[in-house]
Amino acid sequence: MQKQTIEMFTLHEVRPTLDQRVHRALTALRKLFNEQRMVVCQFSAGKDSSVVAALTLEAARQHAADGGAPMVCVVTVDTRVESPEMVALAQLELEKMRDYGRTHGFQVHAQTVMPSLSASWQVAILSGRALPSYAGTNSDCSVSLKIEPSRVFRNQLYRSAASQGYAEPVVCLGSRFAESDKRKAGMQARGDRADTPARNADGELTLCPIADWSTEDVWEWIGEVTSGLRTAYTDFQETTRVYAHAGNSSCAIVSELTFEEATAGKRKRRGQCDARTGCWVCQQAEDRSLEEMIFFDEERYAYARGLNRLNKFIRAIRYDWSRRNWVGRTIHEGFVCIEPDTFNAATVRELVRYMMTIDRDEQRRASSAGTKPKFQTLPLSTMIAVDAMQSLQGLAVPFAIWADYRDIYLHGVSYDVPDVEPLPPKGMPEPMFLHVGKDWDDNADQWTGFRDALYESLTADSPCAPEILHFSDGRSTWKVPTGQRLEVDEESAELILEFELDRLLEMHDRGFFPGGITAGYRWYLNYGVLSLSHGQQREHDEIARRTDFKDRMGLNLNYDIESLLGRAVRYGDMPESARAAWSHKATTSGAQMSIDFDLAA
Repeated sequence: MQKQTIEMFTLHEVRPTLDQRVHRALTALRKLFNEQRMVVCQFSAGKDSSVVAALTLEAARQHAADGGAPMVCVVTVDTRVESPEMVALAQLELEKMRDYGRTHGFQVHAQTVMPSLSASWQVAILSGRALPSYAGTNSDCSVSLKIEPSRVFRNQLYRSAASQGYAEPVVCLGSRFAESDKRKAGMQARGDRADTPARNADGELTLCPIADWSTEDVWEWIGEVTSGLRTAYTDFQETTRVYAHAGNSSCAIVSELTFEEATAGKRKRRGQCDARTGCWVCQQAEDRSLEEMIFFDEERYAYARGLNRLNKFIRAIRYDWSRRNWVGRTIHEGFVCIEPDTFNAATVRELVRYMMTIDRDEQRRASSAGTKPKFQTLPLSTMIAVDAMQSLQGLAVPFAIWADYRDIYLHGVSYDVPDVEPLPPKGMPEPMFLHVGKDWDDNADQWTGFRDALYESLTADSPCAPEILHFSDGRSTWKVPTGQRLEVDEESAELILEFELDRLLEMHDRGFFPGGITAGYRWYLNYGVLSLSHGQQREHDEIARRTDFKDRMGLNLNYDIESLLGRAVRYGDMPESARAAWSHKATTSGAQMSIDFDLAA
C-alpha cells in the first residue's frame, strides 16, 4: 500500500533544516499564485496559523515583486465568546496584514466572521435550546461557532473568485502532524500535504504548508522573526506575549513546551477545537489560560476575573438537576418525557444577570481607564434576541431582560458570580412520562401561537392588520418578516433602548395572564426588530403554541419538580403504544410494571 505522508526518513536520512522547510512552503505557495488562484488563509491568531499567514504573505510579496497580482484572503472567526485577548490579537494582526499588502502592492482581504445570532452561545444556551458543550458530550459548539461560519463565508468567496476569473481557490491551514496522534491520523486520512493541495471532505482544496513542522520549528521561526533574522508582516511580539502569559510565564516557548509536556499522550482536545486559549465559556476542557494570565499579571488582566468565575460556575452546576428544565418538548402517543434537560428558567435568568453585571463592570473599568471595553457578553442585539427567544420558549415573562437592565445599569444592582462547590458526577434519574394530549394545543382554538385575537380585532381593515397564512391541516398563523436567518435589526434595537424602554418595563411590571408568556416575542416581531429565517415561520409558530399550552398548564416558570413527578407515570405504566414510541427511553427499573394487589381478595 502506498503511504501518503509528507516525508519518510530512514535512519540514514537527514531531517530537512528549517530553511529547507521554509523554502518548500514558499515554493508551494508561489505555485498557487502562478496558477492564478485565490489563496485563503484560515487564521485563528494562534502560532501555527500565524506562521502560515506570514509565509503566504511573503510568497504573495515575491509574486507581486515579479509582476504578478496575488489575491490573499485571510478569514478569522470571532465566536462571540472568544477570549478577549485572542480577539484583540486577531484584529491587530489583520490590520498589519492589510498594511503589508498595501505596502508591497497587492490586495489582502482580511475578514472577521461570526456565527449567526441563532447559533450563538448566548441565544442557544440562554433560550433553553441547548446545554453548554460539557466534556464528554458533543462538541457541536466548534461546528456551529467556528467551522460553519467560516464555511459559509468561504463559499461566498469561491463564487466571487470564479466571477473574477480566478482558478479554484486553495485554503491554507496551520495543521501539523506533531500536534497530536488524533490530528496526525486525521491529516493522513485526508492526504494533507505541505507541497501539494489535497481535497477535503467538503470538496475544498487545502494546503498545510507547515504540516511536518514540530512545535520547536514553529517557535524557532517565530523567534528568528522577533529577533530580526527573518522578515514578516509582523514582529510577533503580541503573539508571544499572549502565549507566555497564558501559561503564567514570561517566555512563550517555556509556556508552550511546558503545556505540551504536561499533556503528552493525554492531551485534552475541545472536540474539534484546537484553540490553545479557549472561549470564556468553554466546557470541553478546563481551559486555564485566562486564570493563568490573571495570576501572572493581576493588574493587566483584572478585567477577566468575572469571565473566569462565570466559566467555573457553569462547570460547577453541570450535575445539579434542580437547575434543569424537566418538561420535554416532543410528544409521542400523547406523552412527553419528564427528566433533566437544558437549564431551567431560574438558571438562565441567573446567567443573564451575571453576564450583564460583568458587562457593566467592564464598561465602568474601561471608562475609568479611558479605553474601549475588552468584551461585551450581551450586546444590545443579543439581549433582544435572548429576550425574544426566552419569551417564545417560556423561560421568562416578557421583557424580563429589560427589568434586569434597569436594575443593573440604571439602579446599580450587582449580581456577582458566586463560588459554588461542584456537584460530583451522577447518573440521570429515571425518566418519567406526563400525558399532555395528542398535541400541545389540541384543546385550544385558533387563537394561539402567533395569532392574537385582540390585536387582530383592533387592526381589522387597517394597513397594520397582520396577513394570515392558512395551512392544509386547518391551522393558521401570521405571516412574519423572514430572511436568510434569524436577525435583529440594529437600528430598531437602538430605537427600543432610546424610546421604548419605559413602555416595555411598564408591561413587564404589570404582568401577563396565563397563556400570554409569548407576548414579548410577538411584540418584537410586530415592532419589526426581529426577522426569522424562511424555515422558522411555521417552526416558531408551533413553538409558541407549545409554550402557550405549557403556560396555561403551569409548566413553564415555577413548577414544582416533585409535584410534576407525582403527576407523571413510569415507562412500564404507559399504554403499549406509548411504550413502543418511547422505547429509546426505557430503563431496567422504569420498564417494570406497577402491580396493585387486592389484599381483601
